[in-house]
Amino acid sequence: MSISIDTIEIYNFKSYLGKIIIGPLCPFTAIIGSNGSGKSNIMDAIRFALGDKLSALRVKCLGELIYGYNTDKGPVKDVTYVKLILKIVDKIKDEVTKRNFIRKIYNNKTYYYIDDKIVTYTIYITELQNIGLNLKTQSFFVSQGCIEHFAMKSPKELTAIFEEISDSIMYKTDYENLKLKLLSAEEEVFFQHQIKKVKLNEKKYALMEKAEENKYLQLEKQYNEDKLKYQLIQLVFIKNEFESLQNKMLKIKSQLDRHQQAKEIAGLEHETLISHLKPLSNGVQNMEEAIFEKENVLERKKKNHIILKDSKSYWQKKCDFARISLDNANKACDINKKVIQELKDELQQINLQLTELRNVSQTSIELSNSQIDRYTKLTCEVQHQAKDFVKEKNNLLHDDEPDKDKLNNKNRCKKELEDKIKLMRLTEENHEMRLKKLQDLNKQINITLTEKKAKLHELNEKIIETRDKSLSLENDIAPISKNLSQADLDNDIVLQQIRNDETITTLKQLYSDVYGRLSDLCKPIHSRYNVAVTKVFGKHMNAIVVGTNPTAIQCIQFLKQNKKSREIFLPLDSIKNVHLKTYLRDIEEPRNVKLLYDVISSKLPQFEKVILFVTKNTLVCESPEDARMIAFESQRANDCVSLDGCFYRKDGTMSGGQTDLNIKAKQWQEREILSLIKQKEQLMQEFRKLPNISLMESDVAIINTEVDSFNLRKKFIKTDLNNVENDLVKIRKELDKLDGQLILLNMEISEIQDNIKKRAINIKKVENNINAIKNEIFVEFCKDINVPDIEYYEKNNLRNYKEHERKKREFEEQYDRIENQLEIENKTDTESNVLKWTLAVKKATTEFNKLHKQECQTTFKIERIETDLLELKRNYMVMKKDVENMEKELNDNTSRIDVLEKSYLECHKSYIALFEKIKEIRRKCNTILHECKIENLVIPMSETSYNESEDTFSTSFISTSSNFEALFDCNVLKKIDFSHFPENICRSTENDLRSMAEQLHKELAKNRSEIAAIANPNLKVNDSKIIKISEEIREVNRNLRNCRNKYEEIKTQFESLKKERCKQFLDCLNYVAVELNAIYQKLVKNTLAQAIILTDNLEEPYAGNIIYNCVAPFKGLRSLEYLSGAEKSLASLALLFAIQRYKKISFFIMDEGDAALDPNNVRNVVDFIASEKNVMQFITISLNRKLFSKADMLVGVTTQRYSENVRSKVFGLTLHKYAEEN
Repeated sequence: MSISIDTIEIYNFKSYLGKIIIGPLCPFTAIIGSNGSGKSNIMDAIRFALGDKLSALRVKCLGELIYGYNTDKGPVKDVTYVKLILKIVDKIKDEVTKRNFIRKIYNNKTYYYIDDKIVTYTIYITELQNIGLNLKTQSFFVSQGCIEHFAMKSPKELTAIFEEISDSIMYKTDYENLKLKLLSAEEEVFFQHQIKKVKLNEKKYALMEKAEENKYLQLEKQYNEDKLKYQLIQLVFIKNEFESLQNKMLKIKSQLDRHQQAKEIAGLEHETLISHLKPLSNGVQNMEEAIFEKENVLERKKKNHIILKDSKSYWQKKCDFARISLDNANKACDINKKVIQELKDELQQINLQLTELRNVSQTSIELSNSQIDRYTKLTCEVQHQAKDFVKEKNNLLHDDEPDKDKLNNKNRCKKELEDKIKLMRLTEENHEMRLKKLQDLNKQINITLTEKKAKLHELNEKIIETRDKSLSLENDIAPISKNLSQADLDNDIVLQQIRNDETITTLKQLYSDVYGRLSDLCKPIHSRYNVAVTKVFGKHMNAIVVGTNPTAIQCIQFLKQNKKSREIFLPLDSIKNVHLKTYLRDIEEPRNVKLLYDVISSKLPQFEKVILFVTKNTLVCESPEDARMIAFESQRANDCVSLDGCFYRKDGTMSGGQTDLNIKAKQWQEREILSLIKQKEQLMQEFRKLPNISLMESDVAIINTEVDSFNLRKKFIKTDLNNVENDLVKIRKELDKLDGQLILLNMEISEIQDNIKKRAINIKKVENNINAIKNEIFVEFCKDINVPDIEYYEKNNLRNYKEHERKKREFEEQYDRIENQLEIENKTDTESNVLKWTLAVKKATTEFNKLHKQECQTTFKIERIETDLLELKRNYMVMKKDVENMEKELNDNTSRIDVLEKSYLECHKSYIALFEKIKEIRRKCNTILHECKIENLVIPMSETSYNESEDTFSTSFISTSSNFEALFDCNVLKKIDFSHFPENICRSTENDLRSMAEQLHKELAKNRSEIAAIANPNLKVNDSKIIKISEEIREVNRNLRNCRNKYEEIKTQFESLKKERCKQFLDCLNYVAVELNAIYQKLVKNTLAQAIILTDNLEEPYAGNIIYNCVAPFKGLRSLEYLSGAEKSLASLALLFAIQRYKKISFFIMDEGDAALDPNNVRNVVDFIASEKNVMQFITISLNRKLFSKADMLVGVTTQRYSENVRSKVFGLTLHKYAEEN
């Protein structure tokens, strides 16, 4: 049977408006069109008709599938449907039928029709699956851009696809149910088998316990007889010892009364001394506070005085510096005035010389007019004949005159400039000297400030730290004080405990492996166990734990030599190792039964051995009844203690004494209180050692004041530094400028001088030429005036005239230069500088005087405070001496009270020791009677007290009265009728009784060891129990057989279903694997290429992973993820075509599956489609010409704007006739 799509009818679907019919479709149909025209909507329509979900149709809601959908307004139309007409060919019957499948949306609801009949979704999908169209496999659809992803699915996803394809998934539910049933049946068989083993063991143990029971009862009877004799002898010993102790106690009581009276008298005297001492102590304390306050005030004043001295020193230096600067300014002003006066004098002298020259000129010899006229005429002739030379000379002289003027002017400027530079250099040196002094002072202040700030920071941190530490210590001390105030602790016990601790401390100092008392090295994990632990520890409660046996011997010798109290030692290397019975932790009835070893915590693991030695696997129970039951009535007897202190031994002995135990158990709390006292003392010591915060705060305030003073000085110095630096910068800039001007001036002068020299040489040459002409013309003139030549005439006669003129000109020039210099000096302002430093001196002097006055006042106050402080200290020493005398007297009285107290304590200790012994005797008596009652041993009692004996036993654990005399009458002993004791006990001497007791103790120990060897005998075993266990074993056997039969039946069903599921899955996989390789080779057109698909779990392939790999042409075996896009696409197509062949689905729809293929691969795909189109229908959506040009039918999709929406239009064209024409 083959299936193909005949016609697709679309109505208002997505971009298609109205009714669109596409078909009948050919074996190879290609859908083409531009991007966005709606080609993929045709594929969505097919998937919609086949019942696919909305996410696969690229929409979020049903309304989006209707044409013209808008998120605000909704769809334009209210109905859409897609009708798919399938052509079904039955080759066996040679029949062709058509069936139509319609999916419709109306009013936002979906309706399904098969052959125009409405059906449910389930029927619709089932009918499609029946004809081979299972959408879950996705094997006959390739969506746009998904071709590569199909082959890249994970192994688990491929396994799920193959389960759908092979239909093996239909067995999945039954398979999992049967698997669960099989596991349940297997567990049931195992459970019944375990029950059988348990019952067989119960039967075995019951037979063993029956034999043990008979032996145990016989031993217990003998033990009770011996125990009664032993207890009667112990009662006789107790009676004798009690009478002896009672007499001793009466004597010690009278001594106690005498010591108490003496102590009370001394106490009254002590209180009187204290009442007198208290006011004196308060006065001393007040005096100390006053001295401390005065010292603080004095310290602050001194520090303030230091600040004033520093400030005064600063202003003193500033005043000195201002005076020096003022002197320099005055000197500069005087020099300026002196220079002005000198210039005026020089100017006046030059003026006189000029006057004399003028007078000489008037009285000089005048040349004759004829000579002058003739000389002038000849000179004119010379000038005429040498006019060119004269003209040249005049030009040269004319040119030379400005240069000479320039040279004179430049020399004058140079002199002025050099004077100005000299003055500026002097000013610069003064400023640099001042700058250096200010920088040194600033550096010194910075160093001092850094030190002060560091000290200030350190003090602040120390204050914070001290305050925090003080607060922390107060917080730590407060709860300790509260706990101590609430604690009820006897001072005698505290003193005794302190002495014991001193003993331990001394031994630890002498011997390194002394660890401490057992009660210090461990403690119960909860206070509810205190009494029980105290009872079991017994005499070992205060035992000292040491490392080795020699250390213990050395400690004992030391205690004997120093007459210390007797101590028990437990050396770790020689105490007996006790095996911990861990099975005792599993006891469930009665509840809350624990190993006493487990409820004790030790400080170090090495002490656990000692704890185990002392506790010896003893159990702790909630009540005496539970303890008795475990010790005597359980199958395996064991030592057991109750929380209230009742101690039951497995040998039958029992002890109690709750009253004394409660007192002893307080030792744990007392040790905690003592540790709190020590902790408080340590904390108080730390608190007293803390620095005084007020003193530190006073130091901080003083340093802050000093820092502020230094900051102020630094600010002033910084201002001066800035002013000096700015002045220096200006001076240096001015100097640089002046130096530059001087250099330029020197260069200009050199240049002018060079020009003048060159011009002088030229003038000399011209003059020689003129002189030759001149000598020639002035020959006759010279002869007439009788001179050798005209040159001689000019040098002698005319020289005087010229010399006169030159001097006159020089004096005039000098006069002008001095006038200019005088003008410059007059412009120099030295008075303002003098005024400036005069004001600075005045300000510095004022500040210095002000600070000096404050310093004097502060010095006076300091001296007055020191006088007051000295007087206070003198009074303090007098008062302190009185207090010391009073304290000495008080100490003497205290020593006397201590002596009395010591005597009283010694006597009291003896009294307490006797009291304890009597208490111990009474306790022993009560314990013996209580044990006898528990063990059903009959003690002879007087007739009057027989009825009260039960009350006596029950109240033996009540706390003891503080009245010691109440213990003198041992009522318990009076109730015992010693006359009815056996004759052999009454008539025997004390030595005989001791021998008899030792013999009985050995026999009891032997019996106890034999009874203990019978581990937890079960006294409740009888024949009916054994019979009952046998019946239970037979019942378990029947149940086991039934469970095994049920297991085999389920296993057979499971294996059959597993085989069928596996076969169906593997058949599909093997078929696809064979077809896949052939199709892949055909697609790539290479017989060397391979496509391999296999499972990694052949036993249960549906539970494993399917692995798909390809060997591409000319490449090795690679995972698909390392192939190119085209190779992945071909691998996916090969797998899809192989699945198509298995499912026998006769059509395949592909949306742009050729997107990643190159032209060669597209050609291969087209060739494959052409070869397969006779057996399979292909519908492709493509834009590749090489693909759709080979199609049998083209479906063209275009777009048209319709109102606000885009409308897709479809055109069909069959290509058969074109192929025939070609």
